[in-house]
Amino acid sequence: MTTLTIQIPDKDRALFEQLAKRLNVKIIKVVGEDEQPNNITKRAIFDARSGKTKKIEDLDLFFKSL
Repeated sequence: MTTLTIQIPDKDRALFEQLAKRLNVKIIKVVGEDEQPNNITKRAIFDARSGKTKKIEDLDLFFKSL
């Protein structure tokens, strides 16, 4: 089993729920607007996805550098 987090435009929610039901997909939790990441987290996600972050190769060295 795989768990996915997806974003669906509000206008397509009903269609997606119908499709999920037809495919026997269980919707575990609907995340509301109040549960969205804050601006700092959104920026960190954006930076990571656009390659502006460094990959951590060694956790011990990483924590020592903090």
